[in-house]
Amino acid sequence: MTTLEQRLAAVRAERGSARGAGRHDDVAGRLAAWGGARLTTAHGGRVALVERRVRLPEAVTRQLSGRAPTRYFDTETTGLSTGAGTVIILAAVGHLEDGAVVVRQALLPDYPDEPALLRTVLGWMTGGERLVTYNGRGFDLPLLAARMTIHGLGRDLVGLPVRHDDLLPVARRLWRRVLGSARLADVERGVLAVRRRGDCPSSEVPQRWFAYLAGGSPDLLAAVIDHNAQDVASLVLLDAEMGRLRAGGWRDGALVDHRGLALELLRDGADEDALELLEGVLTGALEPASSAGEEPLRLRRLAARILVAGGHSARAESLWREAARSGTVEAALAWIEVARIRERHAADLPGALEATRAASRVLDLALALGRGGSLDRIGRARLMVEGRRRRLTRWLAAAERRAQRQPLSA
Repeated sequence: MTTLEQRLAAVRAERGSARGAGRHDDVAGRLAAWGGARLTTAHGGRVALVERRVRLPEAVTRQLSGRAPTRYFDTETTGLSTGAGTVIILAAVGHLEDGAVVVRQALLPDYPDEPALLRTVLGWMTGGERLVTYNGRGFDLPLLAARMTIHGLGRDLVGLPVRHDDLLPVARRLWRRVLGSARLADVERGVLAVRRRGDCPSSEVPQRWFAYLAGGSPDLLAAVIDHNAQDVASLVLLDAEMGRLRAGGWRDGALVDHRGLALELLRDGADEDALELLEGVLTGALEPASSAGEEPLRLRRLAARILVAGGHSARAESLWREAARSGTVEAALAWIEVARIRERHAADLPGALEATRAASRVLDLALALGRGGSLDRIGRARLMVEGRRRRLTRWLAAAERRAQRQPLSA
C-alpha cells in the first residue's frame, strides 16, 4: 500500500519536472481561476471557498423553526482513520437562513494551508448553539480535534457548539432494520426521497484530490464538492424528519422501526407517545414494518416496562395475558412475564406460581402441536419455567412455615 509520505514524494517530483517544462505549478492559483470557487488568504494560509444556497421545502422550514442556532457539519478526508496521517481536504458548514440552508465549503489548496482551512471552518461554527453531524462523534469531530492539536490550535476548539447531535445512532435505531442499512445514502433514498445524480463515492475522494494536487484540473474536485454539499443538505432534511417523527409524524404511517422510535420517544420523555405507538402496532392500528423484523414479544416487553414504570402494573399484566392465549412458546414466555409482574410489583407469590404453571402447560401443548420451533428453543424455555416454578414453590413453603410458627394472638 502506498503511504501518504510516498504520495507526497511523488507529487513533489512531478512538480519539479513541471517547473522544468515551464508549467505553472501553483495549485492554489488553478483553484482561484476555477468557476464556483474563490481563493482567499486567511490565518496565514490560502483556502478555496465555495458557497451555495439551497431552498428548503416549507414543511422542513416549519419543522426546524424555533430551534437553537444550528451548524450542520461534514468533512471529506484523505482516509477513514482519525490518526495523524489523515487530513481534512474539504469541510462544509451549513446554517439556516430565510427558508434555505446556506452551505459554506472550505477546500484545501495544498498541505501547508491546512491550519487556514481549520481556522476558517471553526470560525463558521462559532455562534451556533447546536452542532449536527452524521457519525461526527465517531469520526469528524475526533479528526478535527486531532488536526487542530497537531497544528497547535487545540485551544480554539472551545468555540465549538456545546450541544452535539450525531444523527447516525438515531438513524440506526429508526431505519437500519427497515432499510437494511443506516448509510446516509440509503437513508436518503429510503426516507428522504433524495436521488443523487453523478455522485462521487466517498472512496474516490482521496484519489481525486491527489490527482488534482499532482497537477490535474480542479474539475476533478467538482463532484467531490457537490457530494459534500449534498451531505450537509441531507443533514438538514434528516434533522427535520427526525423532529417530525418525534412530534407525532409516525401516526401518518411513516416507514420506521417502531421499537427504535419508541426508545427515542422515551429518551425525549414522551412516555405516553411511546406507549401509544407500541400499543398501536400490537393492536394492528399501525402497520408494522415487516422488513424490520419487529417481534411482537420485544414490542410488548417495552410497552409493559413503560406501564410498570408508570405504576400501571395491572395494565402491563393484561397486555401480557393477551399474548398468552395461543399454544406457542411465545405464549409460555408471556405467562412468565405475567408471573414476573405478579411477583415483583403485586407481591402476589401464589398468583406468580399459578402463572408459571400455566406457562408449563402451554409448553406441553406447544410441543404436542409442533408449534414450539426447535427442541433447543423449547428446552431453554422449559429450563426458565421450571427454575422459576421451583423458586416460587420454595418461597411459598417457607412463608407457610413462618406463618405456622407465629403464636396465635389472644
